[in-house]
Amino acid sequence: MNGITLLIIVIIGGYFYNNRYPQPLWNKIYFGIGCSLFLLFLYFMNYQQPFVYKMAKNVRDIQTQPLHAALPDFTTNGTIQSNNIKYQLANKQGLRCASCKNPISLRDIESYKLSYDMPLEHGGQNDLTNLKIKCPTCFQFRNN
Repeated sequence: MNGITLLIIVIIGGYFYNNRYPQPLWNKIYFGIGCSLFLLFLYFMNYQQPFVYKMAKNVRDIQTQPLHAALPDFTTNGTIQSNNIKYQLANKQGLRCASCKNPISLRDIESYKLSYDMPLEHGGQNDLTNLKIKCPTCFQFRNN
């Protein structure tokens, strides 16, 4: 009920504002669309809550799953078909660049560069757990 009261106040305020300062037609159209969307939102929140919560849960689940879950499977029984270290690191990083978090394209993975998470001169280990894969731009400008 509070939402409808707020909408009525906004519509009355918009009416008086338009009488005092006439607006072009496109402003009135946008105002009407905004009011309609607000009414649609009120309807869904009051009468379709399970649908809204299920949709919000699906959006959250999609945003939190690793990117490679949406790509075709390039593994067989959980092991990577290629012994290429770049594929292993890309899978470990969720197919995202370690610096900028942009998606890693499997077609262009050969152009991606290996980098140490902690450089060897700062005490980092020379093994697979200390490696990460970066896109060429990040490797060129942010190599640390």
